[in-house]
Amino acid sequence: MKTLTFIVALACAAVVASAAAAPRVTAELASRLEEVGPDDLVRILVVMESQMPQERMMALTEGLPRAQRRLVVAQELSRLAAESQREVLAYLNERAAAGRAADVTSLWIVNAVAARADRETVERLAGMAGVWFVGWDKEVPLEELLAIVDGPHADEITYGVNKINAPKVWNAGYKGSGVVVCVCDTGVNYNHLDLKDHMWNKAGYPNHGRNFAGGDPNDTMDRDGHGTHVAGTVASDGTAGSQCGVAPEATIMIAKIGNGEFTQFNAWQWAISEGADIITESFRWTYVMSPHYAQHRQASEALLAAGIFHANAAGNEGDNIYGYPLPFNVGAPANCPPPWRHPDQTLRGGKAGTVAVGSTDDFDYRVSSSSRGPASWDKDRHANIPPYDDYHWNPGMGLIKPDVMAPGRNIKSCDYENTSGYTLKSGTSMATPHVAGAAALLLDYLDTLPPAQLQKAFELTAAAVVGQTEGRKENDYGAGRIDVYEALQHLIKSIGVDLEYFRAAGLDDRVRLSWDCEPGAYAGFNLYREGPEDAAEGRERLNAELITGRPPFAFVDRDVAPATTYEYWLEVIPTTGKAELFGPASATPGAKVAYGFALEPGYPNPARARVNFAFSLPRGVEGDYTLLVYDLAGRKVRTVAAGPSAPGRREVEWDLCDDAGRRLAPGVYLYWLRASCGSAARRLVVTR
Repeated sequence: MKTLTFIVALACAAVVASAAAAPRVTAELASRLEEVGPDDLVRILVVMESQMPQERMMALTEGLPRAQRRLVVAQELSRLAAESQREVLAYLNERAAAGRAADVTSLWIVNAVAARADRETVERLAGMAGVWFVGWDKEVPLEELLAIVDGPHADEITYGVNKINAPKVWNAGYKGSGVVVCVCDTGVNYNHLDLKDHMWNKAGYPNHGRNFAGGDPNDTMDRDGHGTHVAGTVASDGTAGSQCGVAPEATIMIAKIGNGEFTQFNAWQWAISEGADIITESFRWTYVMSPHYAQHRQASEALLAAGIFHANAAGNEGDNIYGYPLPFNVGAPANCPPPWRHPDQTLRGGKAGTVAVGSTDDFDYRVSSSSRGPASWDKDRHANIPPYDDYHWNPGMGLIKPDVMAPGRNIKSCDYENTSGYTLKSGTSMATPHVAGAAALLLDYLDTLPPAQLQKAFELTAAAVVGQTEGRKENDYGAGRIDVYEALQHLIKSIGVDLEYFRAAGLDDRVRLSWDCEPGAYAGFNLYREGPEDAAEGRERLNAELITGRPPFAFVDRDVAPATTYEYWLEVIPTTGKAELFGPASATPGAKVAYGFALEPGYPNPARARVNFAFSLPRGVEGDYTLLVYDLAGRKVRTVAAGPSAPGRREVEWDLCDDAGRRLAPGVYLYWLRASCGSAARRLVVTR
């Protein structure tokens, strides 16, 4: 059982400044400007100092359904970008009118502005208040970004789908129906017979997505072949003769990206806004390209907060350690942390939303070119890492990479030039859509599964790759080659939720029970109590009806005697499979308690008419405390309680009205306890 730690330092504006001491032009951009004329336009990325803390994004979205998570992330990051980018955008648009800038694009997912600008414009931007740095968004040849390698084209057997046991999942009734997979790649031939009847459709997008690579935004057609092959591995249904898609009923959304990092960031924020459930991307920015690592990780954190599962190719530099040295052999964004921390990852750091995929052959050997871990987020090792500084290597174990493996050699999939044809390709590019398709099958089984639960199911059930220690997660191999059928069985047999804590607190005349968990595959909870007099008769169920709702949860047991110790059990009822019992948690009403600083989960949550808050303060605290409520824009709504910081535990009831007595609109709010000894915040959902 693990412990959940909530946010402490929550500011009204909910932003933090970057680690940079002053705005600057990166060395790479400065060198590039020296190579071109003063009037030439160079592609740039203007990154703002104000950035949304990951902890706040997660606190705002935790427990919400995926659709609401995406909406909250898009709204909050867009608001921050609009506020902080106003001066930069106005200046760039003014310069564009004068022919000194072009292609001005706001990127809220990393709070940056992409543009093409001349030397004078860059110098002015670097001196503006609120600008962290101005970097070069270099144009890289497209073939260098694709995680694909040459290989023989003799094997016409589509073995990848069978290798990961997808047909067994189809037989169980799950083929990816209703799941939207965004293919961030070179486009897709949406007329291919295996794909055309399950492409994403929405008014305003005539060709099933959007082009971010330049030119006509509606031109999503693939003219390279890479994206169509990837899309086929995700969702080819075999209409033209070969079954090569893992999730043949999944919906394919196209995000056509190009040879600049900003095109990826732009595509990701669009995918969040337009309702993608999964992103598969087989591009990677390698070490020698000196990518903007911090912005890749920041964007990956936004995908995690939005609840989007993201599979990304690790790269094909594994057999060239000299050119692509450890700990940067795995390209960005695959080097970002994944949503779930495997027990073998004993060095702890932050979480993000990227599952890195390595490549295996048909005999479960690791393909030698598949990129290797560890990855590192050490600010002293690379100029583009700060402010991140958590996964150190040598000394330290770094971040284990890749996360999982999948078939990637001689993979047969859809041909972009022939609407009924197929072709063979190799690389981690080809392995990655196997994982994205597998995730679509599991979301078809249970569409509330968060990215961490999907990754956990894949990693705990993966088949060992030749050379890997079975059951371990290791650099080079990750947790092993995925088996989607075994992952499904794991979810069916488990509760599909990680219990964060289960606590019992004895008060003067009652016991307060509280628990929290990852949102997942549970129908509800039961609580059981056993006291000294119950030894013969057994445990007593406390709740008359199944306890449901969104985490965190609380329950008060008032039918207790003072100075008597009780034991409590929490039963988790899954949507499928067997129930699981947690406990015991013990409490004694009336016992003296050495209180510490704590803000407990409010109950009920969601709240319709009233909500109860409970908090405690330790001895020796000076000054006053306040319990405040804010909306998502950082505006104070209500001072619920305030007073001197006397030790002990308090409970207050709030009628869900603001300071002016007006009823709150339905939505998500934050309640915040502040005292001289600390501060803490939690999320509250108000419903009609």
